[in-house]
Amino acid sequence: MNKRLIAGFLLFSMILSCLVSGCSDRKEISKTKALVTDTSAYVSESMTEYSAKPTTEATTELTSESTTEAHSETTSEPTTESTTAETSAEPTTEPTTEAPADTTVEPTTEPSIETTTESETEPTTELTTEPTTEVNLSEPSAAPEKKPIPSDDGSDYLSRIHALRDSIIGNAAYYDSLDNNMKESWCFQRKKDHTPSGTYEFFDIREYNGAYRDYNVAEGDKVIYLTFDCGYPSANTESILNTLAKHNAKASFFVTKMYLKECSGYAKRMKEEGHMVCNHTVTHTDLVTKSVEEIADEIFDVAEYFYEVTGYTFDPYFRTPKGTYTKKLMTILTDAGYKTVFWSIAYNDYEPDNQPAPGYVTDHFATYHHNGAIALMHNDSSSNVNELDAVLTLLENEGYRFGLLDELD
Repeated sequence: MNKRLIAGFLLFSMILSCLVSGCSDRKEISKTKALVTDTSAYVSESMTEYSAKPTTEATTELTSESTTEAHSETTSEPTTESTTAETSAEPTTEPTTEAPADTTVEPTTEPSIETTTESETEPTTELTTEPTTEVNLSEPSAAPEKKPIPSDDGSDYLSRIHALRDSIIGNAAYYDSLDNNMKESWCFQRKKDHTPSGTYEFFDIREYNGAYRDYNVAEGDKVIYLTFDCGYPSANTESILNTLAKHNAKASFFVTKMYLKECSGYAKRMKEEGHMVCNHTVTHTDLVTKSVEEIADEIFDVAEYFYEVTGYTFDPYFRTPKGTYTKKLMTILTDAGYKTVFWSIAYNDYEPDNQPAPGYVTDHFATYHHNGAIALMHNDSSSNVNELDAVLTLLENEGYRFGLLDELD
């Protein structure tokens, strides 16, 4: 209660008591006044001490009073109303209004509003807007764009291949974004019933301008494509050319720069006698492991050199060393102007010191020949030199003619 009200109430009570008891003595009245004054001072001092007590003590005392009041209300009203009474803006008793105003009302309103604003509103805005925007900006929206590949504009041959080289190197980022995984080098399935060989290709090479046989042989036609890989210089080339001339058979030769440095005369003869001469790289290296610039060097350096030493240009067909291939590599080869050619007939003739037994080559063709076959042979094989005449005679007797690779297009 208010201290003045308490003091007035005590004074009034004492005076009334004296009147009732007949107390008229001034001394008694003075004593009464003094008592009232002391009581008023005590009440004032008590209220001062109460106001000066720490928050924890005040909270303890208030809790005791509130608990008592709440308990009395709980017996007649629901618990929810009792709880509301303690936190209401208009408390049910005056002491609750005086003391807890600084400790109860402020902590349960202002701090609550500040916490909600900082931790629920501002941080949420930052996390869901600013970082997300930054991430989206840093992510590439699509694969690198490929710049146009220059077409044949009628300029001289060397200018065209230089432009192609520059274009391919300039598109390195695009090519590097393509699939360059290789499960295995070229592998095919032999069949003894003379139906076309199958394949273990891990993607359809036709979609990347590749071929391993003629897929579209005309009905009633029988054709085989003879191809020779000339990775390394060999004098056997002359004998092979002589045998082909004997049968009036045409073949396609895949040559490297290493071969051309010693056998450019044979290469020139190939062109003069109606054979095709095609690209087999500079150094006979696996291109899959190379950078785009290194691949471009392997493709175009040998083409330029062939033109310089023979006066002829390569026919637009390419054979990868060791038969390796990927989507990336075949895309580059296509853009460089080449069709990638594999095979459907082959045998182990590529080791000069480990050649098949006599008769093996002829028997192999007799067992596995099929219409539209692309046959792989190597120019430095003594077995091929010794048996090529027999093989050509066998195939001619089977009704085959010998086609050139431009029939695949």
